[in-house]
Amino acid sequence: MRTTDVRVRRAIAAVAAGRPVVVTDDTARGEQGYVALAADAATPSLLAFTVRHTSGYVRVALPNSECDRLNLPPLCAGTSAADRVAVDWRGTGTGISATDRAATIAALATSTSDASDFRRPGHVVPVRAGDGGVLRHPEPAEAAVDLARLAGRRPAAALCEIVSREHPVAMARGAELAEFAKTHGLSMVSIDDLVAYRRRTEPQAVRSAETTIPSAMGASRVIGFRDVHDGGEHLVMIIGEAGARVPMLLHVHVECVTGDVFGSTACRCGGELDRALATMRARGSGMIVYLRPSGPLRACGLSAHDKPPAESISQTVAWILRDLGVHTVKLSDDAPGFGLVMFGAIREHGLHVVGDVTPLAVAG
Repeated sequence: MRTTDVRVRRAIAAVAAGRPVVVTDDTARGEQGYVALAADAATPSLLAFTVRHTSGYVRVALPNSECDRLNLPPLCAGTSAADRVAVDWRGTGTGISATDRAATIAALATSTSDASDFRRPGHVVPVRAGDGGVLRHPEPAEAAVDLARLAGRRPAAALCEIVSREHPVAMARGAELAEFAKTHGLSMVSIDDLVAYRRRTEPQAVRSAETTIPSAMGASRVIGFRDVHDGGEHLVMIIGEAGARVPMLLHVHVECVTGDVFGSTACRCGGELDRALATMRARGSGMIVYLRPSGPLRACGLSAHDKPPAESISQTVAWILRDLGVHTVKLSDDAPGFGLVMFGAIREHGLHVVGDVTPLAVAG
């Protein structure tokens, strides 16, 4: 089992048992750490621990739908900022004690609570966690909600930044976060770990349509797939039979309208697609996975666009192959770097890659 998977599963088990964990966020701002716990497991002792070792600015991450249901408006009116107006549960006293804040946090996680159950302003800050979790928004709030959901608890989580013991005017970072987790017996997991885990364990694409179309290679099976997180639509053309027993010649292609449709020579996209089709036609079998990421039109030489992240694209392809029942693909020795990332992900999904076969390309 991968080390990252071990860390994520330990964190999930801890959250499921009602224990806090340390979530790290390694961003351009520098690594930061958060104490995070399932909101429905909040107790006065857990809140006392959290407040003692953190900034004390305790937030509760909630899905969009819960923020709407509980009528939690943005902290700054007229904006879409994630932080919402602070609240206290009406059953509390002043709202500031660990006991009161634990009660407020637990009430925010309860499905039977409604907007009238909370006073505003208060001492607990709800924060909106974006739909799709860390796969669309790799941020601390989304990571905390994902952990609660994966642990089988209500999708709500309390979190707060960990303060440095060595420099009390600053946040803890790096090795100090690891030492903090070790000292208090807490599981530690990064947002990147959680992203990788969800990509490997949750379907990234689902079938949306299927038909048979005539082509120069004869009748070909064509299947449409939809990305479950960003809505991107992908196409698979199967020449011959795809199955578990025979290695499948594979060409993965990222959409380029100018090269694929209009034959532009400013890029290699169209030429590589044509060569792959010609080879498959000659062999009588093969598979084209044509990827159309969401966002602006991709057209080399016409529009500026970022290259799709190799890892997320590779996970999408791996899930498509699993759905199709393809367990063995052919890989050439000179596959580009993007292709090596691609087939590393395919191996992680239990598919077999055989080499010394030309051609295989990953283009776009």
